[in-house]
Amino acid sequence: MRLRLSRDVERPLQMHLDELASRGTAVLFLLSLSTVMWWILIDPLLEAWLTNLPLGAAEGSVTVYDPHGWMGTRWSMIGLLALLTTLPLAAHQLLTFADAGLLPSERAWLRTVTLVGTTVALLSAVAWWVWGYPAAIEAAGVSGGIDGVGAQYDASMLFEVGIGVSWWIFLGTLAAIALAVARLLVLVTSEPFDPLRVRVHGTTVFVWWLAAPAAFEGVWLLLACLLVILPEAVLLTMPAPVLSSRARAPLPVYDAEGRLRQRMFTMCACEGACPKVDVDAAPRRLGWTEADALCLDPDARDALLDTVVRHRVTDLVISGCDGMPLPVAFRQSLANASVDLSGLGWLDSPDDLQQRETDLASLAGTRSD
Repeated sequence: MRLRLSRDVERPLQMHLDELASRGTAVLFLLSLSTVMWWILIDPLLEAWLTNLPLGAAEGSVTVYDPHGWMGTRWSMIGLLALLTTLPLAAHQLLTFADAGLLPSERAWLRTVTLVGTTVALLSAVAWWVWGYPAAIEAAGVSGGIDGVGAQYDASMLFEVGIGVSWWIFLGTLAAIALAVARLLVLVTSEPFDPLRVRVHGTTVFVWWLAAPAAFEGVWLLLACLLVILPEAVLLTMPAPVLSSRARAPLPVYDAEGRLRQRMFTMCACEGACPKVDVDAAPRRLGWTEADALCLDPDARDALLDTVVRHRVTDLVISGCDGMPLPVAFRQSLANASVDLSGLGWLDSPDDLQQRETDLASLAGTRSD
């Protein structure tokens, strides 16, 4: 489905690829610098963290049994810290690159997930390293200790487990926030195989497969299932889509031929030339949106197109005209979305409130709600 938004600019594919390459180069350059910086700082950082553990290196309980494995774990920590350092620039480049081609609700979703979701997920992972992991080690030492036997910990295994859990916390938190915001913006439906839900879960499980250390081999599948189940549980507790209250969703009705239709009515004021009808005058089955001047306001057209796509509208009816004065690109986008565009032409008819209510009732397929 190809949609044309008001911000769209016709450019050759090569220009998009060149822009993507330049933005990616900037991210990779910062990632390289961050890697070098953390390579210099990693040893004091790891030593300080181990020393502050309840059973830390100062007590001689942490040992490197596998020098080769320790080098791999050390570079894993360098890579993780470099990724975190580069994340703000990567998020900015992603938002800037994708902004012009997104519908309003998609743009709001991506910004919220990228800024708020990533921040909360990172803080959760940091809390795990600062408070959660030391508390877990202390609890394990107390409950699993044997009198007269000293506990020895493998430094490589300690960091592998910490890295794995922090990745799991980060991905689970981000997935839960992504689905919750999508619910509030009516970007997901109750269907189990909704496209956005499949993308979120698929991406989360794939990244978990890439990032999970070898120490999680035995429980990888269980944790992957939890990465799907827990965000879905959060999604079920979310309230109604409060972030999309300006548009009333249509209810499906059958037309004369027995086909299921979802009709949306747009009360366009045509810059005050078309007197408005109150939303309460329309049957509940009929979807409802309002605009001041669709022909002149590109943002209003984008918002209407967004509403039409999100609510899977099959018929869009404009109040003041028959829809033909709207820009060709907008009408073509509706056609690509399989939406039939029509209008009531109220600009050319008498201002008869009773007749207009009758027109609205007929659009909904009933004369009473």
